[in-house]
Order: sequence, then C-alpha cells, then structure tokens
Amino acid sequence: MSSGFTTERRQSQRVALSGNFECRLDLRTRVRLLDISLSGALLAAELAVPAGATAQLRSGIGASAFRADVQIRRSLGLPAGVPVNGIGAMFMTMDERSRRSLEDFLRKASQ
Repeated sequence: MSSGFTTERRQSQRVALSGNFECRLDLRTRVRLLDISLSGALLAAELAVPAGATAQLRSGIGASAFRADVQIRRSLGLPAGVPVNGIGAMFMTMDERSRRSLEDFLRKASQ
C-alpha cells in the first residue's frame, strides 16, 4: 500500500481560487435522433444533459445539412438496459436553410 502521497506530475503550481468564478465547458458527444418536429427533437445520448442546458445540434436531414441551437427541456428514462439518456430538446434558433430542410423532410416523411 502507498502512504497516501503520490509523485507530483504538474509542471506548474496550482492555485486555489477564492470567490465565485463561472466558466463553461463545451462537450461533444454523439446523439441519436429518435424523433423530430418543427419545434424540437427527442434525442438519445451517452451523456446525461440537465434540463435548461443549451447546445447546438448538427445533422443531415434528408439531403441537406441541418443546424439548430437547442435548449434541453427534459431528460427521459429509456427502457432498462439501454445505455443512453433520453433528452427532449426544443429548437431555439436555426438559419433559414435549416428550417426549409426540416420542413421539406417532415413533409416528405408524413406522406
């Protein structure tokens, strides 16, 4: 057993911060699109994402690229044994090209 001390690997000294420092850590993870509408999408992701978080969703919808800023509205329990998290996301903004692509995709999928 070790004595609780480990070899220091840092090349510079770490300094503890006093006060309130807010920062943002953008993570990338793969998500699977389970369903989609004009207002949002249901996703499955390996990482849990809390309600209220914002993200950018990028995908190919039909033959076109799709990109939208989303806000996570809820997390869902998926069936037991499924190693992913269900995420309900609402579209906040998207460019006109992405909106047209989504509308075309939904129109064709509903026929």
